[in-house]
Parts: sequence; C-alpha cells; structure tokens
Amino acid sequence: MKLRRQHGIGSPHRERNDLAARPVSRGVARLAPAVAVAALIASCGALHPLTTGQSAVPWLPLPPDMTPIAVASPQAMPVPPGTPPCSLGDLAAGFIGKNGAGGHVLISFAFASRGTEACQLDGTATITLLDASGRDLGFKNRAPFFPDEVSGPALIEPGPAPILGVGLKYGEAGLTIDWVSQPEACPGEAGSQVAGVRIGLPGVGKVTVGVGSVPVAYACQGVGAVADPPLPVEAPAEPVLPNVTIAAPAQVHAGQQLRYTIVLTNPTKLPIDLRQACPNYDEELFADIAQGGPPLGGKNIYGLNCAAAGVLKPGTPMTFAMVLNVPADATPGSYTLVFNLGYANAMHKFARAAVAIA
Repeated sequence: MKLRRQHGIGSPHRERNDLAARPVSRGVARLAPAVAVAALIASCGALHPLTTGQSAVPWLPLPPDMTPIAVASPQAMPVPPGTPPCSLGDLAAGFIGKNGAGGHVLISFAFASRGTEACQLDGTATITLLDASGRDLGFKNRAPFFPDEVSGPALIEPGPAPILGVGLKYGEAGLTIDWVSQPEACPGEAGSQVAGVRIGLPGVGKVTVGVGSVPVAYACQGVGAVADPPLPVEAPAEPVLPNVTIAAPAQVHAGQQLRYTIVLTNPTKLPIDLRQACPNYDEELFADIAQGGPPLGGKNIYGLNCAAAGVLKPGTPMTFAMVLNVPADATPGSYTLVFNLGYANAMHKFARAAVAIA
C-alpha cells in the first residue's frame, strides 16, 4: 500500500504516498524600496480622513507580497505523547477516490476516529484485493509504484466517516494502493474485477472497504504496499483567508479618489494573525463586467495593511479604509467595483459593489 497527498486526486503525475503535514511559512517580502513606496503614496494622494467615530485600519498603497507559499518536505503529523493506539472500533474507513497513470490504477482511502478522542496508527499495513463474493483474488503485496516518503505514527482525530468525492480532510489518515490495469503488463493473464479491499492494520485488525466500479487488475504485478507505512494526515495547504464584504459610495467623479471600505471576518474558530500571512488585494472598476471587458485604468494589486491590522479574531469583524484613483478620462456611467483577496496572485475571496462615475 502507499499513501498520497489529497491534491493528487485528479493529477495522476502528482499522485504520491506522502500525505504529510505541510507546515506553511510566509514572510512579508518588500518588493520596492522605501523611496518607491513614498512615490506611490504621493501619486495616490493623501489618506482620506475617516468619519468621526469610525474605526478602520488606515489605507496605504503597499506593494504586494508575491512570495509563493513555502511547502515543507513531507513529514508525519506529530503525535502528542500519551495518544493511545487506535482500536478497530475506533476507526471509520472509507473509499474516497480513484485515479490512474501509466497503466496503474490508484485507489485512495481515508481513516477517521469514531470516538471522542484522538488515537494513533503505526506499522506496515497489508492489502488483500477481494472479488464481489469477498474472496481473496490472490494478489501479492509489493513495493508501491509511487514510493513512500514519510515514516512514523499517524494521528487520527474524531470526525465523520470519510466518503467518496469529499477527499481527505484535516485529521484523517490517507492510504493509496495501486495495481496494473493493462493486459500487456501480464501477457496471457485474465484481469480480475476488484470489488473490495481488506486492509490489515498492525495491532488493530482488518478493515474491509468496498470500492464500487474500478478498472480490472492483473495479479502478476501484485498490489502496491508500503514497506514502512505510517498513515500521515494532511494539514491545510495554505493560511486561511478571511471572508470579505464591501461598502462603497453610490457615485464618484472622474479624476477623484473612490474612497470605500471592506470588512474582513474570520471564518474559523481560531485567531488569524494577518502579520504572519498577509493577503494581497486586487481592486478594479469594470464598465461591462458581464461581457468580460477590461478593467478601468488597468489591474491594481496591493498588499493589505496587515502591520496595522494585527490579529483578526473570530466573531470580530475588522474594517479597512480603501482608496482607488478614478482615471480623469473615465467615461461617465455605471461601473462595478471588484475587490479580490488572496495570497501572491491567487485570489480566492471576492466582493462587488455598484458605483456610478459622474
């Protein structure tokens, strides 16, 4: 057997058995010297004073941080001391997806805990392929087609049973097996239809999981099995982005500054330190957004004022003052103000507002 990353589903060439925790590190990269920043501030005009009594993070034309998200080498998720071994009754196992590459079929499973506390799995699992009647198809275990890259025990946390199509979730352990699916790999041999997989977990027992309709398997090539298998878990791939809403005036004059606000809210139950993972934003005005027309004045990407914002707490919205220069030659009419939020140049949270230019 072998393990794989969650994002491997749908990307056969990336399918691997290294479903390891991926700590993320980010620093704020200064992409322009102080002189350039000062010039940007001068070109955008003075900061518009906030209304009396209004509390908002002040706007600054900061350069965007285009540093890619750093991904650490695969490693097992640390298991806290004293975490008990999983029992067979603790585990909820599920078939979560299939893929293929180079004549190999990749079948993915996940494990969660049925109980109220976390437990751990460790050791080398064994794989038995079964037909529709539950009989052993006689496949020998072998080294996986995609070698394992991690070792050590795996932390399994309480959660719902894994299901097909949802993919691996944080706190689950992932397991991927592989077999040959093309007849030329086993000349003269008839293929076998696999209906289920029995997974033997050392010190725990055997779990049988159905796999539905999958490509045939050829026994002469065996079934992939990890030699030193932990069942590691997948950590979030990147810092969580806040949710965003927007409030803008109904009208602005060409050649003036459009002064508006955005409100960020924390969608999690844990604080988000914006200083450690500072989002960029893209603000644009479109005259014909429905038809895919170009933005007015080009694309504008800046860094959020995270140093002043600090920590975004759950349940406590945070308002940011924003300023956008409206070109002097802008044609009067109705426009859509678009505000996009993300890391580097990958925008994942969006907000819109209608604005008229007079």
